[in-house]
Amino acid sequence: MLVRPNIQYLAFDDRKLLLYGIPLVSLISPLVFFGLSPMEYFEAAHQELPEGLLYTGTFWLCNRYLLIRLRIKYDSLTHLVKRFIMQFVIILISAPIINIIISLFLKGVYILTGTEDICEPTLIQGLAATYFLTFSVLLLYDTIYFFHKYKEALMEKEWIKKAHIQSQLDNLRNQINPHFLFNSMNTLMNLIPEEGDKARNYLGKLSTFYRYAVSKQEEATVPLSMEFENAKIYIELLKERFADSLDISLPDQIPGNCHVLPLALQLLVENAIKHNIVSKNKPLKIDISLSSDGKHLVVRNNLQRKIQPVESTGMGLENIKKRISFFTDELLIVSNKQDTFEVRLPLIDPNQAN
Repeated sequence: MLVRPNIQYLAFDDRKLLLYGIPLVSLISPLVFFGLSPMEYFEAAHQELPEGLLYTGTFWLCNRYLLIRLRIKYDSLTHLVKRFIMQFVIILISAPIINIIISLFLKGVYILTGTEDICEPTLIQGLAATYFLTFSVLLLYDTIYFFHKYKEALMEKEWIKKAHIQSQLDNLRNQINPHFLFNSMNTLMNLIPEEGDKARNYLGKLSTFYRYAVSKQEEATVPLSMEFENAKIYIELLKERFADSLDISLPDQIPGNCHVLPLALQLLVENAIKHNIVSKNKPLKIDISLSSDGKHLVVRNNLQRKIQPVESTGMGLENIKKRISFFTDELLIVSNKQDTFEVRLPLIDPNQAN
C-alpha cells in the first residue's frame, strides 16, 4: 500500500514524486527549520542527511497511507468534511508521537554507536517541521487530486452533454410524423398522372427537405436562416397537400446571428396539424414570428381540436425543452389558451452553440 501507485485514490502515479521529493525536502528542512547555515549543514551532512531522510520518508509515507485509507473509507464528496476532520485529528495526535519515536530511535542508535548528536532541534522546532511537512504533503496531494477530479468532471459533463443532445436530437427526428412521408407519397402519386412537371418539382422539394434532416443529424444547432429555408420547403409541401385549408405565415426578416434547434420548427408546425382540424370550412392558421425582444421564435395557431383527440406522449415538446437548456437560460414557453395554442422557442447565441 505504501509504494504502490494507487492512482484510483491519488489520481496520479506519485512514485517519481516520492523518489525526488523525499531527498529534496530532507535537504531543505534543516536549513529552514533548525537554523543551520549551509556551511554547518555541509559539515554535519553525514548525520543530518540520513536523519532527514528517515524523518521525511516516515512522515511522507505515513501521511500518504493515511490519505489513501481515508479516501477508501470516505470515497464520496458528501463525506469530504468528515474526511478532513478525521485526517486533521489523526495527524494532530499521531505526528508528535511518531516524532518522539523516531527521536528515541536515533538517540538509541547514537548511544550504541557512541556518536554525538550534532544538531538536536528543540521541541518547538521539531513540531513545527513535523506539522509543516505533514500538511504540505497533504495539501500537495489534495490539490492534485481535486484538480484531476475537476478535469474528469468537466470531461464527463461534456461527454454526457453531447450524448444527451445527440440522443434527444435522434428522438426529435423520430418525432417528425412518419405519416408525413406516407401522405407526401400519396400526394406525389396523385400529381404524376396529370401534372408531371408539378410532380417532379414536388419530388425535388421532398428530396431537399429530407436531405436537410439527414445532413444535420450531427449538429446540435443550426443557423436560424438555414432552418427557415428548410421550413419554407416544408410549408410548400404541406400546402400542396392541404391547399387553402392551411395558412402558414413567416416573418419577412429574421436575425442572421441566431441559431435554433434543427427541425424544431418543423416539429411545432407538424404538432399543430396533428392535433387540429384542417379543412376548407375550418382552415388552420399557423403564424410564425419573432418575439418583440428578439429572444424567441413564436409559433401560434388557432385551436380547433379534433373530435377524437390524437394520442400524444408530449415527448416532442419535452425533448425540445431539455435540449434547449444546454444552450440558453431562456425557457421554452407553452401557452394553451381557449382559442389559441402558442409555443415560444428560445433562439440560441451562436457562441453557445459550439
